Parts: sequence; structure tokens; C-alpha cells
Amino acid sequence: MSEPDYGPLRPGNDAIDIAPTEESVSEWVHQNWDPGLSLREWWARLASAGLGFPTWPVGLGGRQWDRSTLRICSKVFGAVGAIGAPTGLGTLMGGPVVQQFADDEQQLRFLPPLANGTEGWCQLFSEPGAGSDLASVSTRAERDGDEWVINGQKVWTSGSTDSARGMLVARTDLDAPKHRGLSYFIINMRQPGVEIRPLRQMNGQAHFSEVFFTDARVSDSDRISGTNNGWAVTVATLSFERSGLSAADGTPGVRPPAGEVAGFLDRSVGEIIATARTTHSLPEDTGGTFTLLRSLSTQHSRDHDTNIRQHLARAYSRERIAGFMQQRATANAKAGRAAGPEASLAKLFWTQGLQQGRDAGTAILGAHGMVVGPDSASGGVVQQFALTIPSARIAGGSDEIQRNIIGERVLGLPKDIVVDADVPFRQLKRS
Repeated sequence: MSEPDYGPLRPGNDAIDIAPTEESVSEWVHQNWDPGLSLREWWARLASAGLGFPTWPVGLGGRQWDRSTLRICSKVFGAVGAIGAPTGLGTLMGGPVVQQFADDEQQLRFLPPLANGTEGWCQLFSEPGAGSDLASVSTRAERDGDEWVINGQKVWTSGSTDSARGMLVARTDLDAPKHRGLSYFIINMRQPGVEIRPLRQMNGQAHFSEVFFTDARVSDSDRISGTNNGWAVTVATLSFERSGLSAADGTPGVRPPAGEVAGFLDRSVGEIIATARTTHSLPEDTGGTFTLLRSLSTQHSRDHDTNIRQHLARAYSRERIAGFMQQRATANAKAGRAAGPEASLAKLFWTQGLQQGRDAGTAILGAHGMVVGPDSASGGVVQQFALTIPSARIAGGSDEIQRNIIGERVLGLPKDIVVDADVPFRQLKRS
């Protein structure tokens, strides 16, 4: 994959006079948002101004603002009806992990395409024999000069069909214990030797895929951090995933997938918004659980039902609590404290809220909730939501794994007995 020339490192979007205030951001958006722009042009404007990801480095899609400005930008985009910054695993996890572990040259190559939406990334972690015990991955990376040759299989890979690159954790040393023989790469997904097989879900979508590597290649210059230091990068990636999934900004609107492969970049933003289909999988796509449930209860004349009002009260309370948890994460970030078990608390709280929202939505619809499709009650939003929730409880680490982390790192409960921590990987017995 050829790399574009982005010029000098961290070029000067700081010259654009935008203060970290709602008024200043709103003024810029009103001056620049135009439904006639292509998605490529709009995302390029956001990246150039540093408003797509305001906490990112100046010149690489951001303005080095603190996390409190994220909600300012989201609020303004929602008020104007503008499409927000590119979404996906690349911006959720890839961007933050590159900023934390990559060198300047790698940041220059990897961050701008994420910020301007020209690339989408996927996460290549889980394997058929390494899900909850992620350190047991057996996909191999063998050194061949300035490249590594990749062979193995990944599964439950989100968004791989639309991704240009993947965040890959692979085994680079069979003689080291399982946690110490891994390395982390950013691999080109559009090359010979990479086979993607979508997995159809019960909600009708194929969000996940199996990915097979057969002598695929990745440059050593695309290795993030040191050889065999991949576990530290992997743990950080998972923390970004858990905290990011649970920190939805609640901004309603259309969220087209990023990247050339997805095919949206050269369509006008006005057309994308006008033709967006009602296939929302999670309530964040419609403004949040409470907003969705309140609207449904009114539409179906259930807003005076005592049980439904209790559901609404719980949804509202959970969203307020989630906001407080996000404020704590922001304060920790300002203080320079890395995300810890708080990410697991937030992720578990989020999935529990999704389950409660599912139960409330189906209670409001009653028997109508059994019929799916755009012509069904609520346009199929609640039904799609209900069919998607099981995957949310697995994505980013299952609920059971989050409880283990909370139990061990917060409550001080004893860890599971580990007998293979110092055993070379090639000596481990694997089914």
C-alpha cells in the first residue's frame, strides 16, 4: 500500500483561530458545513481544522485539547445536523494506541488517514483457540529480512470487510512464555494472503468476519513498539476499546463507515443523510437509550404506564451515572493517570444498560416487537437493537472477563491459579 506524503510532522492547523468553546466551534461548523460537500471533503475540513479529534496531536487531526471538548464538538455537530468525525475501530483504538506507543514517523503515516476518514481499520485479536485467554494466540509472525510473514486465523473481527488495515497481535517467539512472545503490527488488509469470510448474525448483518492469513506480509516498520512487547500494546488497545465503547457521545445522526473500501467518501453528505436506512443496531445511533425510549413510549401511548415510567427512570439515571463516570475518566486523563479497571467498570455498566434498554423497548412495543423490518413498529429500531445486544456483551471483552478484572483489581479478590506463566509457548498443551 503506497503511503501519501503528509509533509512535515505536525503541520500547523494551530494557526486556525478556534477556541475550545461551544461558540467558537459552532461558528466554524456553520461556516464550513455544506450538504453539497462530498464526505471526503467534509472529513478533510474537520481534520485540517483539528475538530474531528480535538484531543489528538496538532496537525495530525487534532488540537491537543482536553477531553471535555469532545462533548462540545458532538453537541455542535448534532445541533447543526452535520455528520461527525470518522468512526470505527481505527479511531476508537488505533489512533490512541499509535499516539501512545508509535514513533513520530509512524504517527505521521497512520494518524492522518484515520483523522480524515480515508482509512478504516479492524482489530485482529481473537482466535478460535484464544478468546478469553487472548495471550494464547497462535497466529505466527516470522521474520524475513525487513518484513514479517503472517500465517494463522482470526475470528470475530469487526468491520474487516471495509478495512484498509488491521491491528494485529501475532506470535513472534515460540520459546518465550505466552505473554512475552507477542508483537503488535498494523497490517495491510488488501493484499494477497488475506482472506475475509463474513459471519452472518441473527440481526441480518455481517458485522463480524473470520480472517485467514496465508503468507501475508507486513513491514517491520509497521511494528508498534518493540519485538515481543506486543502484550503491553494489546492491553492498552483493549482498555481504549472498553472505555470508548462505553463513552458514546449520544449525538444522533448518520455515521457512515470510514475508508475508501466502504464506498461513501465520494458521495455528498446531504445524500448520505437523506438516504440513510433505519438499520440502527444500538441506541447511540438514535440519540441514546433514554431519548429513544421516551419517544417510543409517547408514540405508543405508554408514557403514563407505571412500569414503563420505571424503565424510563432507570434509563435516565443510568445515562446520568455514565456521564459522571466519563467525567472521572476525563479527570484521570488530565492528571496523567492511565485508564485502569475503570474501563472495565464502564464497559460492564454500558452493556447492562443496553440489556435494560432492550427489555424496556420490547415492553413498550409488546407483540409488535416480534415483527422486524423497516415497515414494522418503530421502524425496526427496537427489534434490531434487541437482536444485536448479545454481540455487545462479547465485543471488547465479555461481561465475565470484565467481572474478573473488577474482582481482582478493584475488590482485591484472589486471581485464578496460573500454571503456565513461565512456560515457553511451544511447550503448552493446546486443544
